[in-house]
Amino acid sequence: MRTLNVFSQSGGSLIANFGSRMGDAIVRRRAEIEIRASRIEADLAIKARSEFLANMNHELRTPLNAIIGFATMLRDSGEYRLSEEQKDSYAEYILQSADLLLGHINTILEVASLESGSVEVHDEEVAIHSILGEALERAEIQANAGKVSIERRNADQEVNAWGDAERIGQAIDQVLQTAIRSCAEGGRILVRACTDDKGWGEIAVRDNGEGLTPEETKSALEAFEQVHRGLDRSFSGPGVGYAIAKTFVEMQGGRFFIKSRKGQGTLVRLLLPPSNRQSSVNPSPVAPSENAVAKAPLMNGEKTEHAA
Repeated sequence: MRTLNVFSQSGGSLIANFGSRMGDAIVRRRAEIEIRASRIEADLAIKARSEFLANMNHELRTPLNAIIGFATMLRDSGEYRLSEEQKDSYAEYILQSADLLLGHINTILEVASLESGSVEVHDEEVAIHSILGEALERAEIQANAGKVSIERRNADQEVNAWGDAERIGQAIDQVLQTAIRSCAEGGRILVRACTDDKGWGEIAVRDNGEGLTPEETKSALEAFEQVHRGLDRSFSGPGVGYAIAKTFVEMQGGRFFIKSRKGQGTLVRLLLPPSNRQSSVNPSPVAPSENAVAKAPLMNGEKTEHAA
């Protein structure tokens, strides 16, 4: 009886042929999966950008409508019989709304620059205390409008680091704006700059606002993600502020840390490399020094271990 020979071709070529075809099929299948994943990722990115622009559309219209409304009333002050005190108040509202509008426009431009990869970083030795002081001046109008107080500690302490002064200032702006938005009327923000025990420059911003859950914190660090806060989407929530700040800090070789608890506020720490660029030691992910803002109580009677 004739025996069936599965190796009808010499050298086991059937198995080799089968293996080759199987390998080609796997490669094709993998390519299909990668194409599908890329398409899904692109669709999600487009959707996220659309949602971001839709949210910013509201954020831009609100202060712009306020500017138009109060400017119209000032122009027709005789018709409305406005007092001098009312005129001063309306002028102040216009300035506050204009400052808020400018902040939103800057955010859009910063996001666009980051997405296009056109952001340039010019590293040099920078004075952190001066950059922080200028950022606090810029945040003053928004803080006053929201009736939020900002307290700076160790304002006379000289803190130097290595980085781009403009990008550091933009990162601080985003963190401060986010902190102000998260606070209710009467809220407080504590700010401090210091040098840790490894020579890294640190900027810490702590607020007693709404705070975030771990899931909301993760979402807030993703560009174009908006933390859902119900029907009130006016100026609450972190928006893209933390994501922008984190990107700017890490572009300069720095580190960005955020610790938040729902209903108990948020602590954000920006760490920048030493000005001498000689230290290769990574900064600690926890409060590096007893003088750091994380160890200081924000208000009387508050336990310090909350933000540690």
